[in-house]
Amino acid sequence: MSTTQPRTEAVSRWLTSTTRHPDIAEKDWAAGRPAILRTGILYDTVRMPQELVHAAVGSTVPDSVSVALAEALDGPVVCHPGQWYYALVSPGTCEVWRSPVAAARGRGGWLAIPRVDRTEPAPVDPYWAVPVERIDRLCTPAAVSELLRVGRERCEGAAGGGHSAAYVAVLEHTEECTACATATSTCAVGTRLRKAERAARR
Repeated sequence: MSTTQPRTEAVSRWLTSTTRHPDIAEKDWAAGRPAILRTGILYDTVRMPQELVHAAVGSTVPDSVSVALAEALDGPVVCHPGQWYYALVSPGTCEVWRSPVAAARGRGGWLAIPRVDRTEPAPVDPYWAVPVERIDRLCTPAAVSELLRVGRERCEGAAGGGHSAAYVAVLEHTEECTACATATSTCAVGTRLRKAERAARR
């Protein structure tokens, strides 16, 4: 038996403990579909606009975004490609969450949750941008709020030139350059553009 199997099974049981019919969720996962599970019991969720997340982490490349989110939020995040990222935060966050750019879901809400091991980026289906590593480790609302603040600040400055123009140049290059699409390397052009962006930020 794989050493990861017991953890995967434990996380699956944890996720499906919010429903009276875990067998339905398990059938959905077995068929390659996300399970529709309740929020507000084990966790609330913050629905983060894709453009703000990409702006905050400085990339649109799924693998790079996942690495950056894992570092910034230190908790599980579900990606619904082309639309939203959902940060899983502690229950009760919905009652105190105040943000003009992201809504929180608590009791009475639902979320399409992918199978625990579905971590590969997909064009349409939800996947774990940051998987559940421990059932007692969720994203902190403060970290989510800060990520969104940075993303909004960068997006709002996009029409003003200066740093914004340099930042957009980095994003556009990253989308086109295979070397810069990873989280660990950049080409000569990418290095130059990132230096220019950092200089413009000062």
